Amino acid sequence: MNSARPSKTLGIIVIATGKYFEEFIPNLKASLDQYFNFSDYQVQLYCFTDTSAQIAGVKNIPIQHFAWPFSTLLRYRWIAQNLAQLEQHDFILYMDADMRVVATPPTAIFDHALIAVRHPGYVQGPGAFEIDRADSCYVPPPLRKHYYQGCFWGGQSFAFSQMIRSLAQKVDEDLSLGNIPIWHDESYLNKYLSTQVCEALPPTFAWPEGQTPVEPPYVLHLEKKHQVIRQASEQKLDIDALILRGDSKAELEIYKKLYLNAHEKCQRLEERLAGRHIWLTRAREWLSHYRQTNKK
Repeated sequence: MNSARPSKTLGIIVIATGKYFEEFIPNLKASLDQYFNFSDYQVQLYCFTDTSAQIAGVKNIPIQHFAWPFSTLLRYRWIAQNLAQLEQHDFILYMDADMRVVATPPTAIFDHALIAVRHPGYVQGPGAFEIDRADSCYVPPPLRKHYYQGCFWGGQSFAFSQMIRSLAQKVDEDLSLGNIPIWHDESYLNKYLSTQVCEALPPTFAWPEGQTPVEPPYVLHLEKKHQVIRQASEQKLDIDALILRGDSKAELEIYKKLYLNAHEKCQRLEERLAGRHIWLTRAREWLSHYRQTNKK
């Protein structure tokens, strides 16, 4: 990263607990050093982590490790708790740990109050917005302009702080009611940005590794073994340990595996239903939107 003394500062946030730190952070840091070498910005990388390992140039912020999906849902809370330190930067950028920068992006992206990257899988489609009208993250049809991926987003200090405080509060409210939106933290991000002025960055800022890009990418989103990284066992679960011995650790492993499989099954089902009945679904949503609008 830049060793000179530029006039502005850029704070980059990543979250890497469990196996994420050793798996991804060294390579991400190396790619940032190579390509985020701006003349106008001094860059500082912050890593929210549960590890005691240290990497030169990375400021670790200690957090507790939680199994997925709480490792993603709680990110806004963790960031909000550290805003006093983070909002001293001119611009604050969140990146997933499993990313690698492969080209220097234009610093003009930091001129916008808020930025987020358009999801590569939904550039031509309607996007995976929350479609449950009772959910807090539901986005009505008129507001579905861009569907953003939750891996690369940020903003200028004031706008970023406002967004984080709002998102952290909304997640806490939902969790207190036992509610989780279909795409977790990404659903919250899209709900908030649907009502804000946000610069929609092209998918080249989060291009999936292994897929042929239309244009040269700036950032790659790396392939990873989800079951291993998310801490859910890939081995057969020990049912006897739970039933015969009442083992609480076995119970927890079973819960994690059941939740992971059940939630991903729900996500696949929603995608199929939305694709199969897309026009009927849209008609119902527009009708509901107009009814709610008229009530107001």
